[in-house]
Order: sequence, then C-alpha cells, then structure tokens
Amino acid sequence: MKKIFKYIPACAFMLTMMASCGDNENFSKEHILTNDELKELARQDSILEAQKNQINADLILEYTANITISSNLYDGTFVEIDTDKIAELFDVSVDDLLNGIAGTGGADVKGFAIEWSTRQDNGKSSTTNSPWGHWWDANGNVTQWGDNAMVFAEFDPESKGFAVGQFPGHLVAGQQIKFIEALRCNDRRAAVVFTVNAVVPGDISASVVSTQKITVETYPKFEDTHFPVQFDLTKALSDLGVESMSDVKFLGVKADGSYNQEASGNGFWYDMDGYAEGFSNSASMYTVYGNSTGYDADYFGIGQYPGNLNVGKSINIKYALFSEKTNKIVMLDIDVNVGEYDDPEQAPAGDPEVMEIDVKLTKPYDTSYSIVTYDMQEALKNAFKMTTYEIQRAVFYDELKIYVSEEKEEEPSYTADVPGYWLNEEGLPCTWGSGSIIWVSLGVSESDLYLYGGNHPGDCSPEGQTVAAKYIITCNGGKVTVNLEYEITAQ
Repeated sequence: MKKIFKYIPACAFMLTMMASCGDNENFSKEHILTNDELKELARQDSILEAQKNQINADLILEYTANITISSNLYDGTFVEIDTDKIAELFDVSVDDLLNGIAGTGGADVKGFAIEWSTRQDNGKSSTTNSPWGHWWDANGNVTQWGDNAMVFAEFDPESKGFAVGQFPGHLVAGQQIKFIEALRCNDRRAAVVFTVNAVVPGDISASVVSTQKITVETYPKFEDTHFPVQFDLTKALSDLGVESMSDVKFLGVKADGSYNQEASGNGFWYDMDGYAEGFSNSASMYTVYGNSTGYDADYFGIGQYPGNLNVGKSINIKYALFSEKTNKIVMLDIDVNVGEYDDPEQAPAGDPEVMEIDVKLTKPYDTSYSIVTYDMQEALKNAFKMTTYEIQRAVFYDELKIYVSEEKEEEPSYTADVPGYWLNEEGLPCTWGSGSIIWVSLGVSESDLYLYGGNHPGDCSPEGQTVAAKYIITCNGGKVTVNLEYEITAQ
C-alpha cells in the first residue's frame, strides 16, 4: 500500500515535486508517492537515523549495569572500565590518565558527556560530586539531581571505574536507560557507553536457621550517633555455613513479615513498632554494620532518630544476616529498652545567672567553609545551672535561644546552622550570600558546648575582614551576653 502525504510549504520539497509533476499540477490535492519516491525517502530516513545513532569517538567501550530498584537508597553497582585501552588511545600512562581525570596533574584530560537522544556533546565534566560523572534522565541525557534524574555515574580514579546508582523511587521494574560518559585528550575521544537495567529484588525464600537474642539498654538521644552492640560472630558464620562477613547480606523485617532488602550502611531504619520500613520523621532507630563504624567485626551499631524515643519505651527489632550461597538466615532478635540518662555531670548549684563574656575567634580566609571553635561549656553550665546533656536537650527542643544585639520577645529567626546566624559586616543577621561575611553557631553534644563558625567564600574579602557582634544566649532563666569579635585574616 502506498503512503499518502499532504504537501507542506517547504521550498526544497516543493521544487522537487514540481520537477516530478506537471507544470500545471494542482498543489492542493493529494499526491500518491511513486515507488522511487518512497525509496528515496526511506534512504534519507536511514541516513538521518545512522547519523543520530553514530557516536563520535575514536574508542567506544560498552558496559551493562543492573541496578536493583530502591524507594529510598541511592544504591547501584560498581563498573570497572578498561582504563588501559583509554590510556593507549591517548598515548599516556594509566597513572597520568587517572591523575588527569582527578585534576591532580597528569595528562590534559577533559571529561564530558554525549547526549543519548541527539549524540551531541555536553561539555560539562560533571553534574555529580565526582570530577567526571553525571546525572542522567530517562532519555539518557544529562540532567541535575532532582525530579528528572534517574541514574548517575561517578568515576573513582582509585578504583578505575564508575559507581552507577539511582535516584530513589524514580526507576521502575524493567526500565532501561542508556547514556554515554566521554573523555578527550590530544584531539582523541573515548566514549563509555552504559546500559542500565532496572530490576526488582528477588524474593527471599531462605529459612531462619538460628536466632540470637540480644537486649540493649539506652536513653533518649538528641544527636545522630550510634553505639556498639556485640553479637556472636563465630556462631553466626558457622550457622550460615560461610567463612566471613563478606559472604553476608543484611535484611530487615517489615510489618507484613517480608524482608526489607534495601540496606543502607548494611543496616535499616525502623519505625516506632520496630519494623524495617525505611527512613521517615517518625522513625525510632537504625542499625549499621561494617568498617565505616570503626567497630570490630563482632559488633554492629544502633542509633536513634534524635528526640523520638522517650523514657519507658521498649521496641523489638529484627536484624537478619543472610547468605545467598547457602540460602540461610541468622536472626538477631533485639529488645531495645529506653531508660533515664545516667548523667556523669551535676548541674552547678544556685539560681541561673546573668553574665557577660568577651570571645575572639580568628581564622584565615578560605573557600572551604572550615571552622574554628570556642569552648562555651563552663560559661553556659554556670549561667543556666544545667548539665551539658540538659543544655543539649534544651537546644533540641528550642528552649535555648540566641538573639543578636538585643533580646526580643518573639522567637529568633536563625539564618545559619541552628542555633546561629550569618552576619554581615555590621555584625547583624543576614542570609547566606546577601553580604554574609561570617557565620557563628552554637555546637552541642552530650559532652561539648562550643561556638563555631567560618567565612563566606564569596562575600568575605580574601584580604581579610573583622566582624563584631553581640550574641545573647538565654535558657532556664539565665543569660550569657557574648561580645564577639571574629577576625578573618588574609588568604
């Protein structure tokens, strides 16, 4: 069957048809294309398609990355690439190639991207946190972190490969995304083509071969820190039939009895009923395991969502060790009891006080937001007649307040790390980037109370500046007026 086209007002098309049809042809009527005309259109379409699919590169490396979709993790996989071939193409050593990518010397290598849908160059070397790597949308085109982002690729020079991961909750089962990371050096181009396949987690059919019962005593915490909890590592490995924890994956138990396989830091966030339902503002605690904790192999960490656990609360959580090799599970069945805090300090005696102190902070100008600190622990404890833990809790519940210049009846509006402010050259509160020279905030933990802050990399002069301000800190009927002088010295 022949295709039927309507004429359109395109000059080149019109001239072609005028040559093939009579001079007195009525151009408003339908024209049935001949077989030769159809063949010519097909030929032109094939040329356009070939141009669209062509990758402008002297070397093309192709890899596949299968990613298990997650609703709350940026997880993915690691893909090592053939840096030897790229270095050979560029006529440089592998070390020079890697240093060039990292920006630490070496070869003059430039990372960029090639848009999948158009095969056009995108000159940005990165839209991620790595020197070479990008966020990609569903069409395989470069994007930023956000609503359109589907997957990312970040190159690690030390590992000679890409971490390929996902934006949580954006991928769907069976989705495939192709994208092209690229390098150029010495007028030569290398393209690394990725095909990402989104897959769903497989069902866990393993049986629980043993259970270790563990009881943990804790207290309400107001910071995101974890503490070590010991389990019987030797028995767990023996029961699983594996030799080391490198053969173990971690699972959490959800409310419906199924397993949460989306481990972050080898652990899970648990809700107030103890189920591994993921992170939320109503979460109770979390588990964590591995080298990043600094604990020995027979310890895992338990932490809290700050402020969500009260004295008297008891929660049971289940933290599972799973071996895919043997299809076995060892369950860590953990009872967590929340009691009173055993405060090592005693609040100073007497009534809250009003005091005034002079504080000077000095640091060199830099662009890295580095900080300096000033110890405020004894001053605040003595003024408020509270322990460090009590003051930390007061900060968390907004009972401690900081004002600039004068105490006010209304609630303070902090503009930096809470509680704290960005300050302009007059020492008055401002927002970041609006003439903000420095920031000063109050840092708190169970053991420390300190003022800290740094300089704005753009608003503050590299030649140095000094800002004077008055911080008024109130809590529990006490008040500390801080006459603050912050000197940023020349770069």
